Amino acid sequence: MPDKDDLTPTENAILVVLMAEARDISNKELEERFGFTLTGTSRDKLNRLRLVESWRQGRSFVHRLGEEGWALCASPLNFDGARPRAFGAALGSLIAAIHRDLERTHRSLAMAFAPDKAGGGLPPGAPATLQDRIREAYRALASGPGAWVSIADVRRKLSDAGSEELDEALRALERAADVNVVPQSNQKALSPEDERAAVTIGGQRKHFLAIGV
Repeated sequence: MPDKDDLTPTENAILVVLMAEARDISNKELEERFGFTLTGTSRDKLNRLRLVESWRQGRSFVHRLGEEGWALCASPLNFDGARPRAFGAALGSLIAAIHRDLERTHRSLAMAFAPDKAGGGLPPGAPATLQDRIREAYRALASGPGAWVSIADVRRKLSDAGSEELDEALRALERAADVNVVPQSNQKALSPEDERAAVTIGGQRKHFLAIGV
């Protein structure tokens, strides 16, 4: 992988914009939306390092973040000395991408920026919706992202929540892109508690929850 120190701060900012957009974007759109283009020496350099893929489309170049670029953006980048316009574009596009993710997953901003500490939890004083609390309970119960957790265990963890309220929150959460709620395929394996705890979604009784799918 190329050394991130080989890039200028402005080139790092360009990588962040392409990461946040996560699609093909032309120099014309970069100029209109962000106030810069990727041309000349910087384009050749980022292409050579396989951080960015560029090709001519009509009279303009189009760019997308390459695999090496995705890998590099997973590590801290240096923006010291970046042109204010490029830095502002990187920050603005990144914030827009965060809000798109929150809309898709129905998470709150407080959930996205919750501190990484033992036991998880929202920042003190942050309002937690019931969907947020289900996610928190899931993280406490699951062996890892995407692991199956019984809804009975979730209900036990959130025993202070009303049954109907929890049902509604589970139905809403099930629409998130990273959430899956499924029935037990072997009905004979269900315990009485599992059956009582099931949530009805789309006319089907469902017993297990996975988040981070």
